[in-house]
Amino acid sequence: MNSGTCLAQLHYTSAAPGPDGSGFRFTAVSEDVPANLLREIEQLIGYEPPRDAPSRPSPSELGLFPAAFTHSTLSDGSRLLCRSVYTGADYSGRYGNFHAHAVWLPDIAPVPAGLLPVELWESPSWSSGTPEDGRPEPLTELLPGRRMDRRGLTAFAAARAGRLPAFLADVRALFAAADAPQLIPQLIVVERDAHDTVQWIALASAVLPRELADRLTFTSYTRRPLQARQQIVGILPDADFSFSGGADHRYRVHDCTGGESSPPREDPWASVAARVWIAGLPRLFLVAEKLPPGGDADGAFDHGRLAAVAAAECVALDSVGRTAAARWAARHGHAFDAEFWGPLLATLAEGGDARTAEEWLALAPLADRLGRLAGHDATGPLKEELLGALASVGRAPLDVVLALLELADALSVETMGVLPVLAERASNALMGGGPETENGTESETENDEDAATVAAALGRLPAIWGAVLGELDLAASSGDPARLAAVARTAMPDADLTDCPHLRLGEAAGRRPAGDDPVRAFHSLVAEAGPEHKGRATVLSAAYRLVWAECPLTPAQARLIVNQLPPDWLCSSGIDDHVTEAALQAPAHDPDAPELAADLLRYATGALQPRIRGALSLLALAGQIADGRAAPGFTQEAIALCRVAQPLEAAIAERVGHAVARTLLSPQPPPGELEQLVRSGDPELLAAYADKARGDTVRDWLRASPPYVAACFFYWSSGVGLNAAWDKTRTALLADVLRPVVRKLPEGTVAEVVRHLERPGGGWAREFQEWNRPGRIARLGGRLRGRKSSDSPSGPPGEERRR
Repeated sequence: MNSGTCLAQLHYTSAAPGPDGSGFRFTAVSEDVPANLLREIEQLIGYEPPRDAPSRPSPSELGLFPAAFTHSTLSDGSRLLCRSVYTGADYSGRYGNFHAHAVWLPDIAPVPAGLLPVELWESPSWSSGTPEDGRPEPLTELLPGRRMDRRGLTAFAAARAGRLPAFLADVRALFAAADAPQLIPQLIVVERDAHDTVQWIALASAVLPRELADRLTFTSYTRRPLQARQQIVGILPDADFSFSGGADHRYRVHDCTGGESSPPREDPWASVAARVWIAGLPRLFLVAEKLPPGGDADGAFDHGRLAAVAAAECVALDSVGRTAAARWAARHGHAFDAEFWGPLLATLAEGGDARTAEEWLALAPLADRLGRLAGHDATGPLKEELLGALASVGRAPLDVVLALLELADALSVETMGVLPVLAERASNALMGGGPETENGTESETENDEDAATVAAALGRLPAIWGAVLGELDLAASSGDPARLAAVARTAMPDADLTDCPHLRLGEAAGRRPAGDDPVRAFHSLVAEAGPEHKGRATVLSAAYRLVWAECPLTPAQARLIVNQLPPDWLCSSGIDDHVTEAALQAPAHDPDAPELAADLLRYATGALQPRIRGALSLLALAGQIADGRAAPGFTQEAIALCRVAQPLEAAIAERVGHAVARTLLSPQPPPGELEQLVRSGDPELLAAYADKARGDTVRDWLRASPPYVAACFFYWSSGVGLNAAWDKTRTALLADVLRPVVRKLPEGTVAEVVRHLERPGGGWAREFQEWNRPGRIARLGGRLRGRKSSDSPSGPPGEERRR
């Protein structure tokens, strides 16, 4: 807004009847103020006196009523500056009147004269009465108020030092989620004097970047804060407001009259900003704003640059602030001269509260600069703290240990006592694990950097190689021997690994040719450890991991291992678990899995879990059934084992089902086995039997062999009513498998089937003919004769005569 341009104004009070009515109304409005905003503005400029204020105040008491000084943002983006004051009685003599004088600023217009909104508190430009002629008096500028200055604000900040960091943290939070203003709570400040509330607002405006301070909305006083729309809302203790602790997240309360306040937030920037204000150096906020941020995601509130300029002005900081200042100086301080570095280093060296691990890490890059102050009194506290930190270095993260060593070297502090501890810490760093940070986590890049640093240190300390190698070998016994062997050789190229069998395994694994037979490689690695370690459990386990880390152990390989190592070696090393898993997880058609299961059952040294033993027994039995080596009664045994081995691996279930079904459906099935299956009603095995019967092999046998047709008719027509599972299976096989084949057989072949069914006599031939008669569809076997359930399929007609 150009100088000389009249500002748009509004006046509001309770006025005598006129063209616009009577009572509270706008009594003077500049033409530039949009009419559609008047109703919204009216909601922002109202005034209610404090609850305990006199109801009929005298002229001298009117001056004690708080002024409501307000900066608000309107719905169209424009802004409103307003001062509302209580005036007592209105034109009619009724008490409760007030006068509001407001200045309306279009969206793009700043406060005139480059002032911040808060600087207009008690400005002489505010009018206490409405214009007589209903037109605002021309106003081309706004003059700053005269009640606030740096000295007064510094004294106020010091008086409110206990609450200042929490308040500034909440001010920062006001702008932390600008894209989601509904998530940002309002700040409610409770003071006995509205002027003190404005001082809080002034403190906030000074720490904010200029563009944010210019947009900070506030009111110095309201009796009803729940209806206020501003970011900072000032109230007196008697306001219509009840604070329920931290339960209501819409508000953050700062009660400076002895009431309850919101719990403070942890905010490093706010902590530094509060110290700057208490030191009386608000100009540092502008200085810091012009400097590059130190890497914070929230650059506008980067506490590193603010901490650095504060330290350079000898402002005492806490450990978090000193850490931020050191980091910022290490990154950006090269552009500054001794006038900056001298006070900053002295402030950092002098310290204050206890130094954290992060602070030691931040000071290490400044070791050379601090070393130049070695004779300065300022480094005395730092040296004493270094000695104390070195005395407890065994509990410190490794990167902190190295930082302490670097600082101690620069400041000529004795470090011999820490060298033995370094041996213990070095092995953890080289392995890339261990509690190397305070929270126990470190990135891969940080681990690599630590390892490189330690490797360089070990080059100067060969006396601790043995201890470090012992730690690495111990870790290799349960970890990755190849990686740790490479780590050891990188850090200690000339080290002797004779007493480190696991590291020797790791080195040998690195020389293993591609495509080498895994079992041969396993035995070669075990031999590499030396004869004294041949049967050592950790050596065997490490060799196993090196060979089969990336590819699964096959049943064929597992059989070789089981038959080449003593059973107690397998058990102690845990390899027995791997070979057992190889058997249980083998594909259904793997040829070696059943024999592996038999080997495991034969050589097991310890008690197997019942389910595992059952599954292995079932797997071995499936192989015997498939090979024709199973003893009579294998079907009943398989059914019993299936129940013990639940939950059964799918591949084993498939294998045993396939073996039983293939055997029972063969042209010469073992006697009595199908009867055992039928009587059991086992759904899984019956399903496997039905699936096999529907296969091409059975259909081919049916087309080619009349005796096989007769046998299947006999089997599938017997055992009616024994159990629902068998009834469902046999009727489906008669209808879906046998009938389609028989319908297409030549008459001579069908007659031969009948002859096979007539040999022993009885009604099987007649039943078959009835079943096969054209037009007689879906007739179940045995229904014509009404066969009992005792007629189970123990053998086809004529079987006893043939035997």
